[in-house]
Amino acid sequence: MKIAILFPGIGYHCDKPLLYYSGKLASHYQYEVIRVSYSNLSRSIPEAFADAYAQTEKHLENIEWSQYEDILFISKSIGTAIAAAYAQKHDIPCRNIYYTPLAQTFDFAPQFGLVFHGTRDPWAETAVIERKCQEHRLPLSIIENVNHSLELNTEDASSPQPVKNDILPNIRILENVMELTGQYIASGIFYRTLSADEICPELFDNFTRHQTVGKCWRKEDGKWVIKDAPFIDDWSEDDYQFLVKCLKNTVQTGGFVYAAFRSHPSGNLLKGFVSVEPAIFGGAQGYLDLSSIHVSEDLRGKGIGKSLFLAARDWAKKKGGRKLYISAHSAVETQAFYKAMGCVEAQEYNQRHVDQEPYDCQLECPLA
Repeated sequence: MKIAILFPGIGYHCDKPLLYYSGKLASHYQYEVIRVSYSNLSRSIPEAFADAYAQTEKHLENIEWSQYEDILFISKSIGTAIAAAYAQKHDIPCRNIYYTPLAQTFDFAPQFGLVFHGTRDPWAETAVIERKCQEHRLPLSIIENVNHSLELNTEDASSPQPVKNDILPNIRILENVMELTGQYIASGIFYRTLSADEICPELFDNFTRHQTVGKCWRKEDGKWVIKDAPFIDDWSEDDYQFLVKCLKNTVQTGGFVYAAFRSHPSGNLLKGFVSVEPAIFGGAQGYLDLSSIHVSEDLRGKGIGKSLFLAARDWAKKKGGRKLYISAHSAVETQAFYKAMGCVEAQEYNQRHVDQEPYDCQLECPLA
């Protein structure tokens, strides 16, 4: 049996977007969903916490936690502190999704889970949330220029990039947050950057590169055509050793290595990764090189590749690039993925990539 508990904020009830849609996702994945509610709370955080916690104890007092093999706490704002405190007091082993936690949340030794934070959240400083997540080993998803509701605040005159119509951008933000939420609820997938020290051959013990290829794109007489090109793509031990060397170098030189993990009783298992090199090239094209992106065979088709690609795109844009450059596997399935991500044939080919992988398709993805 599975159960999900929704812990709202002071004014952010369970019918607001983040909790409404995460609750719908939990129901979709066969969780029994319980929605906590509070009433007559003070605007003072300490007083509100005490009142809300007491009401939570009353609301959940009849739940027999031992009958559930999977317990998920989904919380927002002050609810993140209440969820952490409740789990700590009752010694409940649970997974968590923390939407815009307060600094006080970390006083209760929060159990493992995803953290979402906006850089324009007036209730929590980004530097504090970053430090606390590092201390507690919690994967953190930071969303630029959004507020405590993970929405763009167009009424803030100090906002560096005012948005004329905030409806569609906010829907896209919500969609991305719910995609990460859904992956975590369904499969225990979460994402974080990798440090050079943790990149080693053992990191890939539960990663399967295997890909059976049937048809590939080839350029003939200036036109792209699909050709039969059956082969099995896999990595040897030497390939993994070379990969480790390359990814370490990417991090050490200021690049980006971002990974997907799956929660497991034996530990967190690597199931996907993406890397972007730090140097801009290609003159006016302003390319940044997406040097690798791979998802383990056992978890393909679940949106992990899309989440990795979007994270790489966001990092490259902040780095000052104009386009991502991808020397991409020519398999039909692989090319379909890149097309779905908005990639097209590169305006300028990188000769080093062409020489190294003459059958790859040279692609670019605009970052505007």
